[in-house]
Amino acid sequence: MASFEANTSWVKIFPSGIRSSSSLKRCSRGIVRTASFRRASRKSRSQYFGDADLRVLSGTGRSVSYAGDQYLYLAEFAGAHESVCPRGILRKVLQRVADRGYSCSAGFEFEFMLFKENADIIEDKPFGQWAPLTRGPFGYSIARSVAHRELFGEILALCEKSRIPLSGLHFETGPGVIEASLRHCDALEAADRAIIFKSMIKAWAQTRGMMATFMAKVSENWPGQSGHIHVSMSADGQNVFYDSEAFRNVSKLMRQFIGGQLKYMNDFCVLAVPNFNSYKRLVPGCWAPIYPSWGIDNRSCAVRVIPGDPSAHRLEYRLPGADLNPYLALACAIGSGILGIETNAALPASIVGDASAEACLPSGRLPQSLAEATYRFAQSPAANDVFGERFVEAFSCSRRWEWEAVQHRVTDFERRRYFEII
Repeated sequence: MASFEANTSWVKIFPSGIRSSSSLKRCSRGIVRTASFRRASRKSRSQYFGDADLRVLSGTGRSVSYAGDQYLYLAEFAGAHESVCPRGILRKVLQRVADRGYSCSAGFEFEFMLFKENADIIEDKPFGQWAPLTRGPFGYSIARSVAHRELFGEILALCEKSRIPLSGLHFETGPGVIEASLRHCDALEAADRAIIFKSMIKAWAQTRGMMATFMAKVSENWPGQSGHIHVSMSADGQNVFYDSEAFRNVSKLMRQFIGGQLKYMNDFCVLAVPNFNSYKRLVPGCWAPIYPSWGIDNRSCAVRVIPGDPSAHRLEYRLPGADLNPYLALACAIGSGILGIETNAALPASIVGDASAEACLPSGRLPQSLAEATYRFAQSPAANDVFGERFVEAFSCSRRWEWEAVQHRVTDFERRRYFEII
């Protein structure tokens, strides 16, 4: 191991009120006190930059090609601040699952967009002049995949070296959009792989003179970028979502699990849809859900059941965009599901056809903004139960800050629309 290097992307994505500063130092005990913690509470704004313990996760070390012979390690908050650590929140949810005798596997799918732009000049260049890697939609294009085989080869080699095996890599709908399917594994390991994958792709792109983005919605003229999560649950080595005697093999336990996901989707939404921009993806006709729904192999629903034999039978949680925090989005998907099992949540009828075209009451729709989603999360007794009161308070505060940082901005669109006519 050449050096300790903490991947703290998950810290930066989590609350905007938390910052990680100072690099990790060698520590034989695995605990270091080199991170600054900016308190998330408004009442303590005068108490900035107190130390927080970090736990270096030696098992997450990975060689990354763009860093030469260095290794990349993850770290998580320990001690007093563990209750607001995204990775710690996922571990808490998975422990709740384990206490009931189950374990979860997961796999992430990411859509990301590549631009032929330099990081040094892109901020000063009008968006309309940014050049995506490819033009037009051309999802699953063989011609484009062959034409860019060198690029695909580099991504595959990078992932193999970093112990992040892929089960699929191809162009998706939208200019310059690529989808990568990370192979499923233990749920916590899946989230670790996902956070490292996002950081690696962005760094790798810059070594090639490009920029990669995982924004949920880059342009109103293009489809959004998703971050779907595949989830299955087992006990004693058997897939408990599978029942050979049930309709489409959907077991009673799976029905309860999905019932919980739908029941608490509006309250927990901000965990999977965490940014101001995220909500611009949740619009009709863009392969993104607009209200809690489920269906059998129906990609227009929030939860898609994928029938198969016991080794492949699973669900796809389609709520998050590519801008997700993997730990929190997976905690949302599994936490709401296990709550559904605990409460024997009822499952509504499945959707056949376009879920976004189904009539639903406005109150049944997913939150329409970060502010609405944050309010629902902050007021939810179920959120306090599953994730803990301290985390709910801290994360809600961070999302309010994020909303306030963006909502007062005056955009070019507003000036064009209102400048003369009002």
